[in-house]
Amino acid sequence: MRMTIYAYPWDLARVGVERALKQICADGISAIDLTASYHPIDALSPREGVSIFTNARGAVYFPPRDERYGRIKPHVHSPEISAIWPETARHAHALGLDLNAWTITLFQPWIRDAHPDCARVFPSGNPSGSGVCPANDDVREFLVTMCEDMVDQFGIKLVRLENIMPVFDFDWLRPRTLITVPPFARTLMNLCFCNACITKAVAKGLDPVRLREIVNTAINSDISEGCSNDHRTAALADDAELRAYAELAMRSSTELVTAIAAAIKGKARVSINAAASYAMLIGTAREDELLGEFLSAADQAELIPGHPDNAHVAALAGGLAPPREISAMIPVVRATGLTGPALQARLAAPEARVQAAVDAGATELSLYNFGLLRESDISEFAASIRRDFG
Repeated sequence: MRMTIYAYPWDLARVGVERALKQICADGISAIDLTASYHPIDALSPREGVSIFTNARGAVYFPPRDERYGRIKPHVHSPEISAIWPETARHAHALGLDLNAWTITLFQPWIRDAHPDCARVFPSGNPSGSGVCPANDDVREFLVTMCEDMVDQFGIKLVRLENIMPVFDFDWLRPRTLITVPPFARTLMNLCFCNACITKAVAKGLDPVRLREIVNTAINSDISEGCSNDHRTAALADDAELRAYAELAMRSSTELVTAIAAAIKGKARVSINAAASYAMLIGTAREDELLGEFLSAADQAELIPGHPDNAHVAALAGGLAPPREISAMIPVVRATGLTGPALQARLAAPEARVQAAVDAGATELSLYNFGLLRESDISEFAASIRRDFG
């Protein structure tokens, strides 16, 4: 079983890059998934004495070549931390350790702050406070350029694109929802009505004004009644324009992955995680077709920790020609802590998640996370994987 490990550059800076990579190699791990861009975070590390790292709006963590970029310029966290990237590349190549780029895509509040027009817009007309839209041309240009930039600089083997297909991102940053949002309302709330999405819809002959009106009426009714109404759901699912609008949303993510893959073709592979939420609107068969198109745009599918559709996604990826490799992110949660009881309950058994991933067809396990665990935690867990799965 091939293993990789997620790592933050600020943790490598504290531990020491060469020392950290040598330990990773000693644990039988084949690649490091180093953060290239990241969302807001407050992280506690037990390494080299307890340390807390915070970043309120996300950032880029490698040294970009600004002249390559268009309207959206990379917001770099700091020269000190971004300097870890070339140092890691140098030592990784010397040690025979593959270097992957762990790339957060749409959960980029700093882009939304600098360019509000890039934000996803909910059917209500409210922009997301933290997420940007894959249909936006400036967002696409930035992500394609960023991936090509870091691949050209550092000899990256694989670009790991995280959450490039948004799923009910009411808000990724400290959301407050004290009521149940019925399933069909969740589906409809996932639709984006930013200018980019509206423009693409109009070009296809759709009427986004009408669609937004019927979507909002259904959302309000579902939430007011506390449940999805079968008659109302069926009526909207019969609306050909609304189904086409949902398909455009899924295809926006596929187009972005396709553009990134084309830009780095022959230089690095592309990995994506995948989940979709439009089956209630477009039907399961059609959603599977579109999800298959999305998966086929990449070289590898990564399973989302604890997601109920992982086995289904793996089956879709395995059924493509050629079959896509299956990887699985494995959060190695070892104790209750500051993340709260809900997350702990969901991620309390990493060994069980490894078995589920293997059962789904995974041939690669990506351990999370180097800096958030003690050295012994990683060594022991990696040893158990080698013992049980070779």
